[in-house]
Amino acid sequence: MNIVTLSFAAFVLVVLALYYLLPRRPQNILLLGASYIFYATWSIEFPFILFAVTLVSFVLAQRLQPTETNATERRRWLWLGIGFNLFVLVLFKYAGFFVDDITARLSSWGLTHTEGLEILLPIGLSFYILQAISYLIDVSRKQLPASTDMIDFALYMAYFPKLTSGPIERARAFLPKLNAQRIVDNDQLARSFTLIVVGVVRKLVIADSLAAMIPAAYYNAPGTLSVVNLLTYALAYAFWLYNDFAGYTSVVRGVSGLFGIELSPNFQQPYFARNFTEFWNRWHITLSQWLRDYIYFPLSRALIRRNPSRWNVWNILLPPLVTMLLSGLWHGTGWHMVVWGGLHGLYLVGERLFGLWRPAVAPQKQPRWRQVFAIGVVFTLVVIAWVPFSLTLPHATEFARRLTLDRTLHRPSVRVLVVIFISLWIDWVQYRRGGNEIVFLRWPRLVQATLLALALLAIFLVTQATISPPFIYQGF
Repeated sequence: MNIVTLSFAAFVLVVLALYYLLPRRPQNILLLGASYIFYATWSIEFPFILFAVTLVSFVLAQRLQPTETNATERRRWLWLGIGFNLFVLVLFKYAGFFVDDITARLSSWGLTHTEGLEILLPIGLSFYILQAISYLIDVSRKQLPASTDMIDFALYMAYFPKLTSGPIERARAFLPKLNAQRIVDNDQLARSFTLIVVGVVRKLVIADSLAAMIPAAYYNAPGTLSVVNLLTYALAYAFWLYNDFAGYTSVVRGVSGLFGIELSPNFQQPYFARNFTEFWNRWHITLSQWLRDYIYFPLSRALIRRNPSRWNVWNILLPPLVTMLLSGLWHGTGWHMVVWGGLHGLYLVGERLFGLWRPAVAPQKQPRWRQVFAIGVVFTLVVIAWVPFSLTLPHATEFARRLTLDRTLHRPSVRVLVVIFISLWIDWVQYRRGGNEIVFLRWPRLVQATLLALALLAIFLVTQATISPPFIYQGF
């Protein structure tokens, strides 16, 4: 059940109608049941995998309580929990790489009936596995007690608005919301509705339109396209990816708001970032914070304990490189994802090295011209990194070779530029008001009504012309 479909809208309305007839505890039970029903619409096997991860993480967290075991035993239980979750992730997400190799070997031996070796990737697996790991680590760090309520913990893992593509919520922030009073007044309804409309516009009007404009040759034969077309489609891909995922996040945060449960923001105008640290504080924020808290900081602290000097080379190099390489592997198998992660790791290393020789100045305190220049540099390098993210290494190499060989000039696609302008305009309006996602609610009612009418018209026209593909991050 895709998020931007009438069937999902009907599903949400039915759940909402039942939800407001119940007190808080039955509300949680209803949401849990609805979440598992929603997940089963993708595949009947998916809920069983989710339940297994939930049950094991819930039970093991009890063993991490200081009153239950000593420090050494708790450490063993923690690594058992982390190992189990990583095993599930590797089994379903990365085993396909080995299955393909096994299938090729069997075929070479004349054994062609290998359909049974296919492994189905559960939607949202990468997201809820990270939630389970963060929960176990936080309990072991005594940042929250282990949950004694299986219903609430299972809802934390399965809550349907965030299940397929995040945001990646922390248990210490999300679980208290399940016990708090939920108030959905007119202001909350207006905020939620605005988030939904903006998200649908980002997904259907911007992302899907850009996806339809990128030809298959960009992915399969970039050497056949002109330089101008390659660069135009690289830009189109950058804004498609951003609006697809940001649109999803906006929609599910709006839907969750209708239930009185606030989800974490995931994007804050990332293409206006003035350095790469700021970019990762604005792009896929919940994943960036997860990587920072559970990989970057622990590794950096371990290296600093060995050598506290600010010129500690290993501390300058390893934390950003390891963190971003793991981020690349989290996104998918293939060397092109490693290259993408490695590029961003090098960007961050270069930024840290530059900061050793010059005193750090907050981006907002720099001269305006320098901020604009920095935005241009960061955006250009981010788009360059999106090339190996979107293409296999041979095709990315073909892309780079074409840039050096082709000297012909063509006019870029005006349609692509118009859609990109719409994306930039929405971001600019929000950026000027400190990243306020619902700044449109501050505008005069007539302007709001006009924008809403235009948005609905654009959504109608786009949906009549194309079939919306699923959100890209459902595949991670």
